[in-house]
Amino acid sequence: MKKIKLFAAMTAMTLMCGCMDISSLIEPENKIEPPVRPMQNNMPSVTEVADELNASDWYPALCLNLLMGSEKTVVPEKVKNNDVKKALYQIVNDYPQIFWLGGVYYAGTVTDGSEIKIEFLDDFDTYDIDKMLDELDKAADEVISGIPDGSSDYEKALYVHDYLAENTEYDHSRTAYTEYGLWGSSYGCLVEKKAVCGGYAEAFHYIMQKLGIESGICTGSNHEWNYVKIDGDYYWVDVTWDDNDKGDVQHTYFLFTTDLLLRTRSFDPIQSFIPECTETACSYLVKNGGFFETYDEKAVLDYIGEHSDESHCEIMFGSFEAYEEALNSLLGKSRLYKADGVGLDGVSYYRNDKAFSLDIVF
Repeated sequence: MKKIKLFAAMTAMTLMCGCMDISSLIEPENKIEPPVRPMQNNMPSVTEVADELNASDWYPALCLNLLMGSEKTVVPEKVKNNDVKKALYQIVNDYPQIFWLGGVYYAGTVTDGSEIKIEFLDDFDTYDIDKMLDELDKAADEVISGIPDGSSDYEKALYVHDYLAENTEYDHSRTAYTEYGLWGSSYGCLVEKKAVCGGYAEAFHYIMQKLGIESGICTGSNHEWNYVKIDGDYYWVDVTWDDNDKGDVQHTYFLFTTDLLLRTRSFDPIQSFIPECTETACSYLVKNGGFFETYDEKAVLDYIGEHSDESHCEIMFGSFEAYEEALNSLLGKSRLYKADGVGLDGVSYYRNDKAFSLDIVF
């Protein structure tokens, strides 16, 4: 992945929402003006389809046929186009290794019930699929082989998150989603190492499946991301947004809560499943000491100083008010340079006004 380091000592980058965080440079004044307060949202009312589809007879038959390389499936039940649309949300959760589905589908009535057709990408035939599935499986196993023996589920998920962010190039040419392709699949991410958010999310989920860690995919705001269950609790994961292509891997969106999620995106009306993600014990910055409920200048500067010999240091705050105070102090009043090991030259930072976080690059 191409790495770009910014050397302007006081350059700020505000991260926005979308399939990729889109950044713009902001020159700070002596006093940092507060960003627009995030909207307060509640969990949306959506249709969860996992139980409904897995209880049917036609959905397992459809999945089996797709895995066997057949575009058409005839089932004895009445199936409508909206049912197939729901199935497409569920298939990616049950079989993230199915990379060959296109965006065209239909369900029609036949004598014995219904015929379902989901067109494949690029007219793949069975030989293509078998060969590429083997490539995908080997690529996933290669990632898994790098996980140190004895790793906890947290450490396994973190390793996979970092590996995908470090080894995948975000395909900016495909962000418009005007067509379907391998760039939106687990194959694009793991084999071709070039993908959009769907590829990151499906690759992460596929590897979690192989590791026996519960996970899944959710969609909304023209974006895909994951949930994962660690130590008995659900958390959100967004590998795409932690791969900013401008430096080291970030961890703002590794094991985060619904509170942060709803500041940054909405949900599509159909989902396989939406978990409750309220715990913070395994959130990366909480677990690693970079989360501050309030702005304590000494504690924050001490933490930054402890990490000043690394390439970057991430910090996050528990409220907008604490974040605003940190911006005004660390950046507006240049208190950042009071931290041990932080010089006046070669320091830059990324500010994320929706996550209440700063990533300081040394």
